[in-house]
Amino acid sequence: MMARRLVLLAALVLAVPGPSALGAAVRPPAPETASLEGYFLLTGRVTSAVNVVGERVGQILRRSWAFIPLCSSGVCPEVELIRRGGRGGTLTLVRKAPALYTGTGSFSAAVSCAGRRFPRGQTVGFSITVRILAAALGPTGPVATSIRATYTNPVRINHTPCVAIPGREGATYRLQPPTLP
Repeated sequence: MMARRLVLLAALVLAVPGPSALGAAVRPPAPETASLEGYFLLTGRVTSAVNVVGERVGQILRRSWAFIPLCSSGVCPEVELIRRGGRGGTLTLVRKAPALYTGTGSFSAAVSCAGRRFPRGQTVGFSITVRILAAALGPTGPVATSIRATYTNPVRINHTPCVAIPGREGATYRLQPPTLP
């Protein structure tokens, strides 16, 4: 008789849906617990453009970025950013605070002056900051689903014999949820 009651009790417990099935809100993971990984499509807006050919304030940019964690699991202290569109390239981002990564790099840009073209006429130093805004539970733990990024280039260094007009640029990006798992 006791065994039958236990079986009935077990059947009843298994038949009652859990809180998420009853419509109770399941809280998403906190952004600071999320891994920055995956492929993101981003839409950006140029926030500053001073003496940068082909860019103007307010211009809309579309980019594709991939984040690859440089550790085996969890929140990594370093993440590789692979950028497509624009200058592209890779950059290592370092976790500076919960849900915040930054990295700096540089590239060469062409300069035309005095009737000549200098393919590596200036060095463009830049920094990228990425903040995780939202997360969801993925197959291996919390992952970023929404992020905001900023790109800044405060100064360009001239390597030509010409007098250069200083240039700088900046942009902010809003990245959409990952497009691939």
